[in-house]
Amino acid sequence: MSHSTTQHPDYDETDDYGYDRNAPYATNLTPQQRRQEERRRHADEATATEGTAGATVSNGWKSGAVPMKKRSRKFKAIVLGLLALLIIVIAAVLAWYFAVYKKNHKGKNSNGSGSSGNINIYGGNGQAQGTTVITPNGTVVPNVVYPLKRVFYGMAYVPLNAQLPNCYNTQQSVDDELQLLVLTTKRVRLYGTDCNVLRYTIDAVQRLKLDLQVVVGIWIDSNATTYTRQSTEFFAVMDTYGWSNVIGVSVGNEVIFDNYQPIDVLLAHVAEIRTKVHAIHPEIPVFTSDLESANKPPLTNSEDLAGVNLHPFFSGVPVETAASWFWQYLNSTVAPAVNQGNASPIDIWITEVGWPTFPLNGNTNASIPSIPNLQTFIDTWLCDANAKQIPYYYFEFFDAPWKIWPGSAVEGFWGLLTIDKKLKVKLPDCLAS
Repeated sequence: MSHSTTQHPDYDETDDYGYDRNAPYATNLTPQQRRQEERRRHADEATATEGTAGATVSNGWKSGAVPMKKRSRKFKAIVLGLLALLIIVIAAVLAWYFAVYKKNHKGKNSNGSGSSGNINIYGGNGQAQGTTVITPNGTVVPNVVYPLKRVFYGMAYVPLNAQLPNCYNTQQSVDDELQLLVLTTKRVRLYGTDCNVLRYTIDAVQRLKLDLQVVVGIWIDSNATTYTRQSTEFFAVMDTYGWSNVIGVSVGNEVIFDNYQPIDVLLAHVAEIRTKVHAIHPEIPVFTSDLESANKPPLTNSEDLAGVNLHPFFSGVPVETAASWFWQYLNSTVAPAVNQGNASPIDIWITEVGWPTFPLNGNTNASIPSIPNLQTFIDTWLCDANAKQIPYYYFEFFDAPWKIWPGSAVEGFWGLLTIDKKLKVKLPDCLAS
């Protein structure tokens, strides 16, 4: 799950946050979107159908419009009288509300409980529902201010607006984001080097003295020049800043799943980076990240560890059983496949795991996106993962509106934080090592 440089031709002009898609929030497809492409082909057709229907209605309205006729004075008097009566009724209702109802319900929320800690961080324009609030455009967002805690082993991170060709991210924006991210983890996983993502990250970590270690990402897609450009930038950044903050290098993300390159090309890229990195720092693992279906020989015989993107959400199980499904599937299916033919077992890093929060109709069978369901997943999975001391990178730090597809917004709402950096759920106290 990350960014590519191809824009889908049927994107709406605004996303569910109401941002203009033409700037600065670029709309680029991601491997996460392609993951569900077959299930969503109907979305483009539905969008096209709705657009045609909308145009028909609009044209019909325009052609059928007629000039307003002049009204008689008597009619105007009746209208004014009704308006005056309506104003009196509204005034009476407001007077009753402030004099009686509000007094009797002071200090209570919609559930009848005290309002302490239940703050509408979106200015009170939405409909409150306990710990969430529905904004005027229908987006469900948190209704409680929660503190950040360093309870995650690692965090997947793509800087906001770090999308080709515009690259609206800056050193300052990355500084600001990483100073929040470091409050949740000691490790950050990147996906690529374009838009100065790696350079800005390493610079911020060193200059601001952030307690962060970095898993470098080298992006690979169907364009061979992408790998060349990214790998060249990777080593250029290392020449400038050194290797002290690097704890791993992921060569590609979901390359096999997305059919970006044949496996022999991916293996050649992994081997090239591995040889160069190990010549300087043999202790730094070099690998690729992909779905569990790709994490088997010959791939896992040619890398230092297996990077597995494992999301219970795509299994279609209810969130109440998502954590147990994760561990059972990891132990019974993923681990045995990874180590086929290896003289000694290689480590497994969970390079993506998470749960989306919006919209409800973006579900995968019984797996339903929502903030309460994210809370359940965090409550049932996170502390167990920390206790097991398995390396994992939570996907992802904040929402990504540039990933929204027509007909499905779920790809843009995997963030632990909203786009304006508000934590969605209450974090437990089981601090990560």
